[in-house]
Amino acid sequence: MRRHIKTTQQRLVRRDLCIASNSQSQSGFTITELLIVLTLIGILSAISMPTLKGFAATRRLKSSAYSLRSLLMFARDMAITDRTTHLVVFDLDRDRYWLASSETFNPANPLTSLLTAQNSTVVAAGQNSVTGNPLTTRTSTQQVPLARTSGILGVPNAMERNVTLAAMITNHNGRTASVDSGVEYVYFSPTSTSEETAVYLRNSRNQIMSVNVEAASGRVRVRQLTPAEIEMLGFETSN
Repeated sequence: MRRHIKTTQQRLVRRDLCIASNSQSQSGFTITELLIVLTLIGILSAISMPTLKGFAATRRLKSSAYSLRSLLMFARDMAITDRTTHLVVFDLDRDRYWLASSETFNPANPLTSLLTAQNSTVVAAGQNSVTGNPLTTRTSTQQVPLARTSGILGVPNAMERNVTLAAMITNHNGRTASVDSGVEYVYFSPTSTSEETAVYLRNSRNQIMSVNVEAASGRVRVRQLTPAEIEMLGFETSN
């Protein structure tokens, strides 16, 4: 009888050990399974990487376009509020732009409206062809009155990474011109009027966004060009 009980106990112990061993083996992963999972992760990452890069490039292009739109709208608002012509100046060679005032802007040398590292602005004497007002000379020692434009007047704004100022179509004094280098500008008068202007921004994937200024109202519109429009404008070759 005792021998039978002992045998039964041994069988129960062996059964419990087998159950525990099976439970542990089912709850873990083998090296083969881990390798398969890591391989799948690598394949999915390789497939999705171009899409993620494309998304980032598009986001930077749109961010640059809407930042430019904001400054153009601000220049328009300041021209109406202060009753003084304000401008946005573009340096297409260095992919930057900044706000300028007609009091310090010289169309013959637009770069003089850009602040230097010492925050000085030097403007040659003469007459401003945009407003007809006399130009004055301002140096870094001259006190500039505090205004809404005090922190941003003449301060350059750069494009996002891999975004460039590809070209501009301007209409100064009724003469339409297309430029892709040098320094250009668009102005806003106290009556909110401007010049018909189109600014084209391009990213590394040759996506193009246009920022357009209406002459009659000075309003600013942003849109992304279609591949057909890009080809028609001659932007089919990437930088």
